Amino acid sequence: MALTPAEILKKVEVSVAFSSWKKKHPQGYLSHFFCPISHDCELKSDWEIGFYDADSEKMSVFACGEAITVKENEDEVFKKPEQKVEELKIKAVDTSYEKAVDVFAAQVEELFPKAGRGDGFVILQNLEGKSLWNFTFITSDLKFINIKINTKTGEVDSHLSMDLIDRGQ
Repeated sequence: MALTPAEILKKVEVSVAFSSWKKKHPQGYLSHFFCPISHDCELKSDWEIGFYDADSEKMSVFACGEAITVKENEDEVFKKPEQKVEELKIKAVDTSYEKAVDVFAAQVEELFPKAGRGDGFVILQNLEGKSLWNFTFITSDLKFINIKINTKTGEVDSHLSMDLIDRGQ
């Protein structure tokens, strides 16, 4: 059985890489979990966990494989100046990835009936005060489809479809 986000986070927090990072970024906090997924929501790699440092306005990403490693360079965060990168409170995550996949699978055909899904990604994050499983896929007709599942209720919070190409309409 796959590790839960809380178990993965604990593994990161006890690692040498994280201890070293935390000394340099004492104000840094957990912002997200990220993983590429196949069209049927199978994880395609190990989870990556992002920690945000508001002082530097940069993101540090830890790869959670056999060993925990931190990516060498911190990432710029693309956001509007008034936006805040929210802290992900792992204790607020009541819905497992597996349960979120079940909800996604039960809703996707109804919400996007003709969407031939390709691969995508999933992000566990906090947006507008809610912790969400955020599923995004590219479709065969070059659209992004997105379904956000609330981790408290286990229900679809929002969904959208967006064209990748401006068709001049």
